[in-house]
Amino acid sequence: MAMEHPRGSGAGGGDGCLTVAVRMPVRIVAFAVVLPLRLLWDAVATAGRGAGAGLRWTWRRLLFPPLRVLGVALAWLWRTLVVIPVVFLARYLVAVPLVALWRYVLAPVGRGIGWALRQSGRGCGWLFAHLVVLPLAALWRYVLLPVGRGIRAALAGLGNGASWLGHYLLVVPARLLWHSLLVPVTVFLVRYVVAVPLVALWRYVLAPAGRGIVWTLRQTGRGLAWLLATLVVLPLSFTWRRIVVPVTREIGTALGFAWRAAGYVSRAVGRGLKWLVRVTVVVPAAWVWRWTGAPAVRALRAAGRWYGRAVHAPLKEAVAEARRTLRQLRAETRRALFGAPTSKQLPPRRPGVEPGAFGPAPEQDTADALLADAPAPTPFPAPRHRRPQNPDLSPDLAKRQPPSHR
Repeated sequence: MAMEHPRGSGAGGGDGCLTVAVRMPVRIVAFAVVLPLRLLWDAVATAGRGAGAGLRWTWRRLLFPPLRVLGVALAWLWRTLVVIPVVFLARYLVAVPLVALWRYVLAPVGRGIGWALRQSGRGCGWLFAHLVVLPLAALWRYVLLPVGRGIRAALAGLGNGASWLGHYLLVVPARLLWHSLLVPVTVFLVRYVVAVPLVALWRYVLAPAGRGIVWTLRQTGRGLAWLLATLVVLPLSFTWRRIVVPVTREIGTALGFAWRAAGYVSRAVGRGLKWLVRVTVVVPAAWVWRWTGAPAVRALRAAGRWYGRAVHAPLKEAVAEARRTLRQLRAETRRALFGAPTSKQLPPRRPGVEPGAFGPAPEQDTADALLADAPAPTPFPAPRHRRPQNPDLSPDLAKRQPPSHR
C-alpha cells in the first residue's frame, strides 16, 4: 500500500502544489470515513451469504419434501374428487345428450328444412325468371334501347350545331381580342409600372442597407465573442483545469486507497474473529463430539444391530413359524372334517376365445381351477353396439341408417 501518488513521487513528480497539499489530508479523512463503511459492508455481505446458505438448506431439506408430498396429495385429491366427477358428469349429462339431440333430432330436422328451402327457392326462382326477368328483358331490348338510340342521335346533331356556332361567334372573337389588345397592354403595365420600380428599389436602397446591417452585426458579434472568451471562458477553463480536475482526481484516488486499506483491515478483523470462534467454540465442540457424542452414537448403533440380530430376527422367525404351524393345523382340520378335495374336469374350450381371457387360465392355473368350487363360465355375449341392417333396404338407405348406441 504505497502512500504516494501513482503518477509521481512527492513534489518532483510533475504535480502542482495544490495537489501535493491536498493529497495526504484527503486520504486520511477518506480512510477515517470509509473504514466503518467497509467493515459494515463486509459484515453485511458475510451475514447475507450465511443466511442465504441457511435458507437454501432449510428449503431443500425441511420445506420442499413435505410441500412436494402435500402438492402430490392435493393434486391426487383434486383429480379424484373434482376432475374425474366433473368430466364424468359433463360427458354423460351434457355431451351424450347433446350429441344424441343433434344426431337424432336437429340434424334430420335441419336436413328436412334445407330440402324444403331448396325446393321453394327453385320454385321462386322459376317464377321470378318467367314473371319479372323475361318481361323486363323484352321491354329493354325492343322498346327502351331503340328509343334511346334515336334520342342519342338527335342530341348528337344538336350538340354539333351548337359547338359550331359557339366556336365562330364566341371563341374566335375572344381569341383575336386577347392576342391583339389585352396581352400587349398587360405586358407594358407589368414591366414599366411594377418590375422597373421594384428592381430600382432593391438595387439602390434595400441591398446597400442590408449589407450595412450585416457588417454591423458581424462586428458586434466578434466583440461579444471576444468579451465572452476573455471574461468567462478563460477563468472557467483555468479553474477547471488547475483546481477542479486535480482535487476531484485526488479525492477519487483517496477513496479508492481508503477502500482497499479498509478491505485489508476488514479481512484482518474477519480472520481474527474466525480464529477466536474456532478456538473458543469449534475446537471444544469437536473435542466434546469426538469423545462423548460419537461414542454414544456408535454405542446406540451397536445396540440397535444387537437388538436386530438377537431379539427382532428370532421373534420374527418364531411368529412366522407359528403362522405356518397354524396354517398346517387348519389344513389338517379341514381335511379331517371334509375330506380331500376331488379333481374336476375343466370346461371345454370355446373356439375363437383366447385361453385365460374370459375363462380359466392355462396350465399354470390348473391347480387353482381344480381346488375352486365354481360353476362353468357362461359364454360371453355378442357385442350389441351395431344394429343388424335390414336386407330389404337398398344399399344407400342402409348406409344412411343411424347406428345404435344402446
